[in-house]
Amino acid sequence: MYQIDISPNKRLCNISPSLYGIFFEDINRSGDGGLYAEMLMNRSFDDGVIPQGCTYNADSKTITSPTGWVSSFNCSETEGIYGWVASDGAQMSLTDKDTLNFARKRALNVRFNGGKIVNLGFGGIAVRAGSTCKFYMFAKSETSVQITIALTSESGEVYAHQTLTVEGGYTKYECLLESTADDNKAVLSLSSQFADTVTIGFTSLFPTDTFMKRENGLRRDLAEKLIALKPAFLRFPGGCIVEGFSKETAHRFEDTIGKVWERKPHWLLWGYNTTNGLGYHEFLQFCEDARIDAMYVFNCGMTCQARCPDYFDDKLIENMYNDAVHAILYASAPANTEWGAKRAENGHPETFVCLKYLEIGNENYGEEYNKRYKYFYERLKAEFPQYTYIATDHTEKIGLPTETVDDHFYSDPLFFASNNDMYDSLDRNGVNIYVGEYAATIGCKKGNLYGALGEAAFLTGIERNQYKVKMTSYAPLFNNPAYTAWEPDLIIFNNHTSYGIPSYYMLKMFAENRGSFVCGHTVITEYDKRCEHGAFSYISGGKKVTVGSIDENRQSLSADVDIVGGRLTVSFWDTCAEGEDQNHYDIVCEGGKSTVIHYNGWSKEIICEGNCELGGNSAHIEIDADGDEFEIKINGVLTHKAALKSVPHISAVCTVDETAGELIIKIVNITENDITVNLASDIPLASNALLTTLTATNMQSCNSFDSPEAVVPVTNEVRLEDGKINIGARSVNVIRTELR
Repeated sequence: MYQIDISPNKRLCNISPSLYGIFFEDINRSGDGGLYAEMLMNRSFDDGVIPQGCTYNADSKTITSPTGWVSSFNCSETEGIYGWVASDGAQMSLTDKDTLNFARKRALNVRFNGGKIVNLGFGGIAVRAGSTCKFYMFAKSETSVQITIALTSESGEVYAHQTLTVEGGYTKYECLLESTADDNKAVLSLSSQFADTVTIGFTSLFPTDTFMKRENGLRRDLAEKLIALKPAFLRFPGGCIVEGFSKETAHRFEDTIGKVWERKPHWLLWGYNTTNGLGYHEFLQFCEDARIDAMYVFNCGMTCQARCPDYFDDKLIENMYNDAVHAILYASAPANTEWGAKRAENGHPETFVCLKYLEIGNENYGEEYNKRYKYFYERLKAEFPQYTYIATDHTEKIGLPTETVDDHFYSDPLFFASNNDMYDSLDRNGVNIYVGEYAATIGCKKGNLYGALGEAAFLTGIERNQYKVKMTSYAPLFNNPAYTAWEPDLIIFNNHTSYGIPSYYMLKMFAENRGSFVCGHTVITEYDKRCEHGAFSYISGGKKVTVGSIDENRQSLSADVDIVGGRLTVSFWDTCAEGEDQNHYDIVCEGGKSTVIHYNGWSKEIICEGNCELGGNSAHIEIDADGDEFEIKINGVLTHKAALKSVPHISAVCTVDETAGELIIKIVNITENDITVNLASDIPLASNALLTTLTATNMQSCNSFDSPEAVVPVTNEVRLEDGKINIGARSVNVIRTELR
């Protein structure tokens, strides 16, 4: 039986106007060459510089941080000049002498000799007939040298060209280039018949048709896709890039403002360099242009704890604190103050009133984070009480003042669907929740319908609990498939087009159909068991022992397990995958307590807890696991007997739009069967309704560059026959009907 009992006049809670936001992190080349409309790769010639404190391994093309974190580094200047090619007799080389300014680590010396140098762009440079790009460079030469700037095909056919004369010290030279043809693989070439040395300190190529026509602006089609989501806020700049993997790669506000050619570059832990052109000012400007709130995330004195962390000393912590204060003042201080004047100098004399949220760190936790959080929160709240402050861990549990906590989930769709009740028991007097990063990852790397279904089921539970869950944002936001570091991502793009994955359209449906308040409703549904399978593993004699077949459902284990450092750990239902694909259950016994934890993707869920006293160097453990049930005995004592959460066939939430006088019902059917749902309202509903549905022929259906709208919502008028409605298999649905 499938039924939703609805009480439209029963107000459970008002909607949170900030519930649906967006989160930008520079990952998958989503900054330079992505949302930031720069078209040249390695425009400042700094990409190949090894980050301070790191060592380079030429054999593996990796760098190692001072604490031992290893990261890819495939652009070393010892092996070429990344993004640039010389041909036809031209010679080029990098120099660290007489660079453009203090921020630039390298300049490019060029002897053209009748040849040319070419920038390949980000998978080519996309041009259109009649479209205009603005090129500029800072260059110098001891003699007068004429240089032709051209947009050409890969084979050299010229689409646009201008000639500039370079002479004397560093000077900014610029020109407009209007293409005569369409080409997604065009290149930018600089050529000259002269043999004299020209030194180039910085280059840039921007479309003139940016979002809001702003110089140093955003790529219009990508910005418009963000606005189409009707976001309430934008979280920026990360993500893990806030922390970095070393002190030197940690994010600093002061490196991201001012003239772009004077901004320090920043090596991102996602494996590439950014020139920080898309900086703090541009972030605030976009929020203002889009009329949304701004959430700024700042480093609190520690690097990424998942990447061999480094904890800053008191002096550097104070430096990071001051950096955060200066960022706040840059947005909020009058133009006649130090930081307000810098903002005014950058073209915005008025304050940025869009800044509303401040997040202290990113994905930080534990004792080191707690003391830094306290240090930052207490001082900042006293000086800037007008902002909402966000913690990255549940600091309220140790008695620290906490306003909002940022929860993150990366798991499989069934995790999300079975946990749509996760926030049903929140303390109404407790902290607010911001689900700042979430996505169905396992089995959904390309962004398929299955992922959207799981996420939508989860969001129905979040919508039901808007009295405490105030904000959400899917992550990551963008991906250029040529530079993928993480999948899935909400919007996929190349240098000329883009498309949204099914989750994009699901979120668009949810954001467009908010209502005024959540009304009374009870969902009656059938369930499927979450049946798991996989191997057992434990430590014996200092070695990991794995027992069982991955394909088995019913398993049993009886073994003596080592106790290491007072801790016993055994895994079961372990698929033996790692990282974002992991799926296993651990029994952890320590300090008189025992806990069963589900590790799924990058998320962990406590299944059950109990008591367990350990003694000696080992313990005898017995586990009987069958599908969705398990029983665990330690030293002959039953410590856990539990079943996993089942997966509801349908998940739903009901809201009322007071302005339109309509009931809004969101229903997710995660099964492979059509389902008839009875809508049992205690006040009459109109017999006609609008039904918007996101579905496809199978769970793996996704959009692509070839078929960007293969999975998109469709809206139809339907009749509610005796309050009944057919909900199709594998579907996300929004029903709007008048209240009589």
